[in-house]
Amino acid sequence: MVTLWRREIARRTVGFVLGSSVVLTASFVGVLGLASGELTDSLSRLPFYSLGLAVVFVTAIVGLIRYDADGITAMLGAIGIAIVGFVLVALTGEGLLYALRFPGRVFGSQLLLYFFAAGLIGTGLGYWLLSFWREFASEPEG
Repeated sequence: MVTLWRREIARRTVGFVLGSSVVLTASFVGVLGLASGELTDSLSRLPFYSLGLAVVFVTAIVGLIRYDADGITAMLGAIGIAIVGFVLVALTGEGLLYALRFPGRVFGSQLLLYFFAAGLIGTGLGYWLLSFWREFASEPEG
């Protein structure tokens, strides 16, 4: 019998995998939109992307400190996570805008399936990195 606790864990895991994969897929679409040159005036959206950077930074630093990271690790980790978060927020925003402006180019081909598959792979790599980040942050034994 599946307990309520296990159902909750499964629900959260599926939610994380789907949410992360959709964000990564939209980011890949954003790269396509920027590379095509059809998304102009991206700098006008920079304040929104900067706000996303700030939210990611604060969330990362609180999370790292909550899980007992030392001060240097928490700050450097939060800066790294914030930079990656900024790129993801910006590319996701551009991807959503490209999909709204040019839906035929995004949904009219199998390219979206390839992007979603890449998003799933990226989610797996991200989950692995989150699970084992302390191994990368600690000094090698020896």
